[in-house]
This record gives sequence, C-alpha cells and structure tokens, in this order.
Amino acid sequence: MWVRELPDLKVADLQKEFKRTFVDQWESLDAAGRRMKEEFLNTVLEAERTEFLDRKSYERLLEGSCYRNGYWTRYIVLKEGRLELRMPRLRGGQYTSKVIARYQQRTPDVDRALLNIFLYGASTRLTGKALHPLLGVDVSAQTVSNIAKSLDAEVKQYHRRPLQDVYLYLFLDGIVLKTRTGFGAKKKTVLAAYGIRVDGMRELIDFQVVKHESENAWTGFLNRLYGRGLTGEALGLVVTDGSQGLENAVDLVYAVKRQRCWAHKLRNVADVLKKSQQKECIKEARAIYSARNHREAVQAWREWSKDWRKAAPKAVACIEKDLEELLNFYYCPEAIWKKVRTTNVIERSFREVRRRTRPMSCFNNNESIERIVYAVMNHLNSQWRTNPLEEFTHKA
Repeated sequence: MWVRELPDLKVADLQKEFKRTFVDQWESLDAAGRRMKEEFLNTVLEAERTEFLDRKSYERLLEGSCYRNGYWTRYIVLKEGRLELRMPRLRGGQYTSKVIARYQQRTPDVDRALLNIFLYGASTRLTGKALHPLLGVDVSAQTVSNIAKSLDAEVKQYHRRPLQDVYLYLFLDGIVLKTRTGFGAKKKTVLAAYGIRVDGMRELIDFQVVKHESENAWTGFLNRLYGRGLTGEALGLVVTDGSQGLENAVDLVYAVKRQRCWAHKLRNVADVLKKSQQKECIKEARAIYSARNHREAVQAWREWSKDWRKAAPKAVACIEKDLEELLNFYYCPEAIWKKVRTTNVIERSFREVRRRTRPMSCFNNNESIERIVYAVMNHLNSQWRTNPLEEFTHKA
C-alpha cells in the first residue's frame, strides 16, 4: 500500500497524497464506470433486437419483412448518474424492450431515493435538487410529485387490509390539516386509531380524511374498523380526548370502558379558571390521578372539590361530570396507568405528521394528505415492530 511507502510523511502530507492518488481520480473512475454500463446495456439491447428478428445484421428475408433501422438516443438515470443509450429501431415492425421498459427514465432505486427524501420532509422542489450531485441531473418538482403518487396503491391496500382482533387498548384522536381550494385554504381532519396489542406491539391501525370531526364521521370510521375485524373482543379500554361526538361513536360501536384524557380535561379546567387560580388549582387537581388506587383517587377528588367548589364552581363541575371516565384507567394494571390516562401516545405520532407537513403548509387534495400521513404511520409502525411495550403484554 502507498501509506507504507511513505512512513516519514506527516498527516498533512498524507492527506495531500490521498487526494492526489484517490480523490482526483474518483471522477474519472465514475465516468469510466458509467461508460462501461452504457456499453453493456447497448450490447444487451442490440442482442435483444437480434433475438427478436432471429437473424444477424445484413441478413435479408422476403419482401415485407421487418428490418433493422438504426437507433434513437435515450437517457436513463441510475444511482451512479445518467446513461446515454442507443435504443434499436425497426422498419416494418416494432417491439417492446424488456431490458428498458417503455417510458422508463430512472431505475426503481433512484425513484425510491427521491420518494424517501420527499417523505422525510423536503419539498418536491428541494427533493429534485438534493440528488443532483450524485445523479448529475435535476429532477423536476412535478416528477417528484408523480413518483409520490406511486404510494396510492399502498395506501388503498393499507385501508383495506383485514385487521386482527388483538388490541387491548385503543387510542382515538384527530389532527387538522389544510388543503387548497379555489376559495383559499380549507381545513380537513384526519381521524386516527392507535392500538396496543396483547403482545405489547404498538400500531397505528388506520386513518381517514374527513371534512370535519363529528359523531357521524367517527361512527363511520369505527364501523369500518369493526367490519375489517376489529370487533373489540379483547378490548379493555378506549382512550379519547373528550369530544362528545367521538364518545357517542365509541359507545355505539364498542361496548367497552372509555378513558377520558386527563391532559385535555385539565386544559378545559384551566379555560374556566381565573388566571390567578390556574396554577394552584391545576396542581392540586393532579393529586386525583396521582393517587395510589381508585378509592384514594375518589377521596382526593372530594377534597379538591370541597376546596374549590366555592371559588371555582365551573372547574369543579367540569371534572365532576366526567369523573367516572377520568378514573377508568385504575382498572388497568398499575404499570401502564401513566400511558393510558391520556392520549399522549397518539399525540406523539401526530407530532411526526406535523413535522413532516410543516414545510408544505397546505395540501393540494385529500390524496396528497393520505400519502404523507400513510408514509409517516408506516415508518413509525416499522420502527415499533422491533420494540414492543413489555408493560402492556399483560391483560387488564
């Protein structure tokens, strides 16, 4: 090796030698590699034409037969760069190459790389520029958008796949995104279901884009989950954010205990408090869900309500009307109380959706929303398959 031949050189000298010996030659080596691939593919394409005609060059058959008719130039982008190919032509007939598909401009691995960059957060314009140093060509924003449409088939399959009835806990919530219309941006809601299975595996089960969150929208969404197999036989608890329409839909489709999210409830309590009361009142209210068991939680509620009923009657009434649903998490194993008393687990997934959609600000249509939301959920599900939540592996 050249390093052994230069034992007395300093690090700076070795770096210069490395640049002279390798770096300066990489570009020419890459170019040579592309030329070899071009020659190989051109040879294969010519052999394919010869096999189709079943005769060598300059051989003639009867009048009216199909003959060679030169070439036409075509470009295709590989991960190593753009290749210039000589596509064989015929006179008196035509054939479709099986080596290079019709209209193919890039190899699948290049399309996948562009798609991944787009899904990880870059805009369609920036995605096309990101691979320019490697590919040697710009890819238009429209091309990236067309590549993203390849996810549509996966999205449909995701929405239609059969579901196993193996979920112990179900978290339901929605996230609001915007779409462009002829009258400006319009809000759309993405309803989502996050489940924890009997084996402790987390899964974003499904989602649906609707005009707005309502009882009818949630009922339709849950009925589709039910029809695909999630009948709720193993279900021990459904955690919701407090939307009345959602609660009604859950009661209609699943005969199971509901857990009202404490985080949302305390925000509601803060809204009816004076600003000077909020810090102390909320702090004392946390003692209710921090109790060691259901009985002590009820006692903590009584003490809290006694202290605040006169000073903040609306705050007391806010918790009192949903107290039963707020304490349902105590019927679950103690190890998971913190995780099932709020909708935080699904909210964290929504943060990933927001992080990805922030550069876009607005979607063109429902299909573009579905592609991005599906990509984020599929990515999270893939990560979770190797990381089950052991504390959830015991039934409630």
